[in-house]
Amino acid sequence: MRGLTIAVAALVCGAVVAAIELASDHHGTPVVWAVFAPAVGWSFVATGLYASHRRPQNRVGALMVLLGFAWFLFTLDASDVPLVYTLSAVFGGLWGGVFLHLGLSFPSGRLAEPLDRALALAGYVLFPLAFVPALMFSTPHQLGCDECPQSLIFIRDDPDLAKVLTALGAAVYFVLFAVVLVWAVRRWRGTGEFERLQLTPVYVFSLLTFLSVSVARAGAGDAAWWVAFVATLMTPFAFLGGLLRSHVVHLADELRESLEELRESRARVVAAGDAARRQLERDLHDGAQSRLVGLALLLRLARNRASDPEQAALLERASGELSASLNELRELARGIHPAVLTDRGLEPALDALITRAPVPVTVEAKLPERLPPPVETAAYFVVSEALTNVAKYARATHATVALRRANGHLMVEVADDGIGGASASAGSGLRGLADRVAALDGTLSLDSPSGRGTRLRAKIPVDSRGRRDTGR
Repeated sequence: MRGLTIAVAALVCGAVVAAIELASDHHGTPVVWAVFAPAVGWSFVATGLYASHRRPQNRVGALMVLLGFAWFLFTLDASDVPLVYTLSAVFGGLWGGVFLHLGLSFPSGRLAEPLDRALALAGYVLFPLAFVPALMFSTPHQLGCDECPQSLIFIRDDPDLAKVLTALGAAVYFVLFAVVLVWAVRRWRGTGEFERLQLTPVYVFSLLTFLSVSVARAGAGDAAWWVAFVATLMTPFAFLGGLLRSHVVHLADELRESLEELRESRARVVAAGDAARRQLERDLHDGAQSRLVGLALLLRLARNRASDPEQAALLERASGELSASLNELRELARGIHPAVLTDRGLEPALDALITRAPVPVTVEAKLPERLPPPVETAAYFVVSEALTNVAKYARATHATVALRRANGHLMVEVADDGIGGASASAGSGLRGLADRVAALDGTLSLDSPSGRGTRLRAKIPVDSRGRRDTGR
C-alpha cells in the first residue's frame, strides 16, 4: 500500500512537471522537456520502489525514491510563477545532495564512516546554496534567461559581484567533486573483485553526473546541462544494476561459506573415522590380541607337559591354528590403522607396509619432518590401496612409491610396471580414497594405459597451521 501511494504521488508530480514544462515561456523545446523531466524522476522512483521491494532492509531504495521527488522540485524552475521559480532555484539543488548521499552510502544506504557523513552533509548544504548568493545580485538577463521570472530573493543588480559569487559557487562545486573523486577511487581500490563489479557502474555515472552538473553550473551552457541530464537519467539503472550485482556477491559469499562448511564437515567426518580406527586398533592390540597371545603361551605349555602323543599332537595343531588367527588379527589391525603410523610416522609405516608387498617396492621419500595426522593417514592409505591393487590385478614385477613436499602440498605417487587398464570407477577402494583426499582439499588421479602400467597420484595440501603434536 505504501509503495502504491508513493507511485501515485510520483505520477501526479510528474504530470504537474510536464504541464509546467509545456506552459513555460523560458524553456526551449517544451515538448522534449515535458517528456524528459518527468521521465528522470519516474526512473528514480520506480527503480527505488523496486529496490526497496527486493531488499527492504536496504536504504538505497528509499534514497532513490527521495531523489526522484527532489528532481521534480528541481524541474519546477520551468515555472513562470516567481514564487515557484524561486523555490526551485533555492531548494532544487537538494537533488544533488541526495544524489551524493546515495553514492556515498551505496550499496547499503548507510553512511558508515565520519568522512562519509561529513561529505553528505556538505552536499546537502552546498548543492542547493552554493549559487544562491549570486542569484541575489543577478537579473534574468545575467542568468542567460531573459524570459525567466525575477527571483524573489533578488536584492540589486550587481553584475561584477554576481560573477564573483558565481565563480565562487563553481569553485566550491569543483572542490567537493575533487574530494569525492579521491574518496571514490580509494574506496574502489580497497574493495575486492566482486565488490568492484557493483561499484564501477555506480561510480562512473555518478561522477560523470556530478562533473557535468558542476561544469554546467559554472556557465558552460545548455550542452553541459544536457550531458548532465542524460547521465542522471542513466544513473538509477546503474544503481539498480549495482544492487543486483550486490545480491549476486551476497549469494557468492554464502556459497563460499557453505563450501567451507562442507569442507570442514567432511574433514571432521574423516578425522572422526580415523580416530575410531585408531581406537579400534588399540582395542584389538590391547584386548583380543593380548589374550590370544596369552592363550598361545598356555597351549604351548600344555603341549610341552602332555604325556599322551595324541593329546600333544592336538595341542600342537590348536597352537598352529591360534598362531594363524593371531597373524590374521594383526593384519586386520594394521589394515584398520597401523600403530606404527601413529607412533613413528609415515615413513616407518610405509617401510613396514612394503615388507608385506608381493613384489619388490622402491620407496623414495623426502619428508624432513612429521606431517599433520590427517595428511599422514591419507597418504598411507593411498599407498596401501595402490599396493593392494598391484597385488590383485597388476601382474607387475616391480613398484615404486614416491613422496615429496612441494609448494605446500604432499605429493604421493605409486607406480608399477604391470598390465595397466585400471579404472578409478571400477572399485570402491579408489573411490573411497578420492573422497578421503578430497576431504583435505586434495586431488587423486589415475593414469593406467593398457599394457603400460599404472600410476596413481595424490596431491594433498599440508596446512602447517593445523599441524599438531605428532605424539597424539
